[in-house]
Amino acid sequence: MRRACALILLAAAPAWAGLDSVLLGGSASLDYRYISGPNPPSNPSLLGISALGLEVAAKAVVDVGHGVSFTVKACGGCHGIELDQAYGEVMVRDYFNVRAGRINPSFGEFNTRHDPANYVTPSKPLPYAMGDMLFYTPKGFNLGIVPAPYVENGAEVFGTIPFGGSVQLDYAVWGAKGLAGANDFDFAYSRRYLDNNKVPALGARLVLSGADWAVGGSASGGTYDDADRLVYVMGGAELYFRVGLLKFRGELLARRTQLDRTAPGYAFTLIDDWFLKVGWYGQVDVEVHPRLTIVARSDGLHRFGVPIPGSEIVSTSAGMQRQTLAALFRITGNFAVKADYELWTFSGVALEVRHVVRAALVFGY
Repeated sequence: MRRACALILLAAAPAWAGLDSVLLGGSASLDYRYISGPNPPSNPSLLGISALGLEVAAKAVVDVGHGVSFTVKACGGCHGIELDQAYGEVMVRDYFNVRAGRINPSFGEFNTRHDPANYVTPSKPLPYAMGDMLFYTPKGFNLGIVPAPYVENGAEVFGTIPFGGSVQLDYAVWGAKGLAGANDFDFAYSRRYLDNNKVPALGARLVLSGADWAVGGSASGGTYDDADRLVYVMGGAELYFRVGLLKFRGELLARRTQLDRTAPGYAFTLIDDWFLKVGWYGQVDVEVHPRLTIVARSDGLHRFGVPIPGSEIVSTSAGMQRQTLAALFRITGNFAVKADYELWTFSGVALEVRHVVRAALVFGY
């Protein structure tokens, strides 16, 4: 749906004077999931059906020449319809370029491919999970480390520095309004257009890569509450390599979030006024046929620290782990089917093992 807005803008673009080119792209995913056990947790859906999710996106890039372009992207998912991107970009040199507006800040590897047509599993890794995560509400684990897509109003400087052969260093440094909330993040509140405080967030990402490998890291920090008192700092490390038909991807992310000492209702005495959330995933893709890819993934999310008031988590150390076996079958160049089985286990919290089966029809153009 967000992409529908973008398509309207793109359709009008050819009428603008002096345009060199207009590029259109988008994807859509219709996802069904079955969750075992009594009272299965529901996920939000644009369709209003808890077991059936819809995620759509559309993107338009207008190249006006001389290294200047404008990008508009809209998408819809568990948090409703959002303007994912709306920025201008100036390409000065390979090693120095600037974009500003509503951007996806460079943080982590998965965020660069967060559209359903760009990743092979039906679900996102737990460090980036939102509405498709079990027990994701503030009463539970309150989502992952960072949202995917990560949407901000801000500016970013980025570029590529070649080192010879296929080896290069990609960098990005950005400033934005920052994630927002009250005594922990609220991803929906973070996507509002107006900043909730006066202190911007800063971040950066570095990736060193070759023909069949890449290693990198990301960092960011700022204040997230309305009064600019509560600080968060987050970082991540990423690794990718390919050997023959095998592709490996892995990330480790962590976020230290300051708690509000004045909030009533803590289950424990608040000695350390912060909590730490750590998330990870490791994934192996095997392309057994040009149309068929098999995926094995292990991911997890763990929270250390005093639970926020009202949480059903009563331990200072609680986590979830998931083991996934998935398959992607490409029907045509535009359509694909994804399916998986997921085993969810929990520690430090009174939740039973869950078995999840997902199936998704994906369209990309």
